[in-house]
Amino acid sequence: MESEKIGLKTFSGFFQIAKRVKPDIIHTWGNIQTLVTIPFLVKFHKTKLVNSQITSAPPKIFLKEKIVSNINFFFSDVILSNSFAGLEAYNPPKLKSKVIYNGVNFNRFQKLLPINEIKERYDLNKKFTFVMVASFSANKDYLRFFKIGIEIGKIRDDVKFIGIGFFKGGGEGLFQECEKLTSGHPNLVPMAGTTHVESLINAADIGVLFSNKKVHGEGISNALIEYMALGKPVIANDAGGTKEIVENEINGYLVNDEPEVVIANLINDLLNDPEKMETMGKKSKERIFKDFSLDRMGKSFEEVYNGLILE
Repeated sequence: MESEKIGLKTFSGFFQIAKRVKPDIIHTWGNIQTLVTIPFLVKFHKTKLVNSQITSAPPKIFLKEKIVSNINFFFSDVILSNSFAGLEAYNPPKLKSKVIYNGVNFNRFQKLLPINEIKERYDLNKKFTFVMVASFSANKDYLRFFKIGIEIGKIRDDVKFIGIGFFKGGGEGLFQECEKLTSGHPNLVPMAGTTHVESLINAADIGVLFSNKKVHGEGISNALIEYMALGKPVIANDAGGTKEIVENEINGYLVNDEPEVVIANLINDLLNDPEKMETMGKKSKERIFKDFSLDRMGKSFEEVYNGLILE
């Protein structure tokens, strides 16, 4: 359901469906999607609303979104966020609020393409591969990723940087900027999407995520979860809830606004310490299996539902 396509018919259509189904609980994701349920909830008070609209932690929330969110929060019985940073950003009523971290289905990683096949197919011909998986959009800082790659290239020639992402609605411009920046640097590759994302992460050595902190704060990034589930050390900037999953010097590095050359030197030191890389990768995997499993997330949702039903 896209917000630009929502009109009065959407509200009435949902109302009629819900009236026919008579749900005990409605669980929503998205602020507009949650708003659509409210006329039904006003009419049928016994139905409970679980609101999971908080999936990021933006540095600034615009007035229109804030108004819609506050209306949603008023009618919600439980408000769920995938990060504590999200709760801090949106500031919903504390007594209604709870954090449930995203869960990953580990079966997704069972039938990956062989690493040698991936390296040959995507020309991963260097000793080390860095990967950043995100949309080419204003929310992500791909230019910083590749600028650090340029600085690394001044220190050593055995590293390849692959930026993987889809784009729409203006993202073409950012992708073209990345192509221009990396022109003449064969070890820096912007890639406009692929069906082998998990296999590429598996073949890489380090996962990276840089967010544009001026406009976006992560909730808990699925890309970081995937990197870590596959046992990769991670490098990310401290944006939103990222610090809730990336522990600096434990499973990777959490950086701020350091110059590209400083981060390049940090990376160089890590690449020269294979034992540290291996330990960080193990810590990454342990963290995901402990706190970010699909089973754990499902049980947390069940607890919320049961609590509402038993009220």
